[in-house]
Amino acid sequence: MLAQGIRVQNPTTKLSQVDGRVKLFLTVAGLLAATSTSSWLLPFCFGIGSLLLLRLVGVSGHLLWRRLRPILLLATLIGGSQIFINGQTPIFQWDIFSIHIIGYREGMERGELFAARILGGVSVMSVLTFTTTVQEWIQALAWFRVPQVVIEIMTLAYSSLFTLLDELERLQKAQQMRLGYGTWWRSIQSIGAIGGILFIRVFDKSVRLWQAMKCRGYNGEISVLHNRALKKKDILVSGFGFIMILGSWLVGK
Repeated sequence: MLAQGIRVQNPTTKLSQVDGRVKLFLTVAGLLAATSTSSWLLPFCFGIGSLLLLRLVGVSGHLLWRRLRPILLLATLIGGSQIFINGQTPIFQWDIFSIHIIGYREGMERGELFAARILGGVSVMSVLTFTTTVQEWIQALAWFRVPQVVIEIMTLAYSSLFTLLDELERLQKAQQMRLGYGTWWRSIQSIGAIGGILFIRVFDKSVRLWQAMKCRGYNGEISVLHNRALKKKDILVSGFGFIMILGSWLVGK
């Protein structure tokens, strides 16, 4: 189930000891490099390199596949659809009943670029999400002077996430006991009902959360400790990583 997948705790790896600010900086640099090139090769190499790095530091292949499977499917669908949408040079033609389908060379190249960018971007982000806690994220964002409202929304969203998952699990179990997923059409109806009920309950709990925060003296600001000095090894890691990313981008652009 989705809720169980989100609750899987990230493993402790060697990269977990690197400062969150360094990992956030290198992640942003990697994302910019992977998405700003006109060639599919660089973001594809970034993607494969990020996945290999996660395996080397101890992240299991099963967990990687479980987390990245929906994104890889999305990249395949988006990349594959471009071949029929964009271009002027046909490479194949199919006649399915009365439908004439044409695949274009330019669309195939565009699809390769889109799929590689999705793979590269998500894989680079995975290095950050697999090795960094939410608390480190928040501290790093505060250190980079991200607006307070963004940090506040992120903190409240994370604190409410597991309450939302508990509600979702209870609704799913109740529907399963009532054979709510017996047929395909019944499953669609059950999912729609869950969406409506969940929206109402989430709104109700958000009001309760706001009232509880006001009772505890909430004044619109969330204090975050972000004035820790960077260690020497973290500075070396950030410099070495940035040089590698910049060099790869200059070679591959």
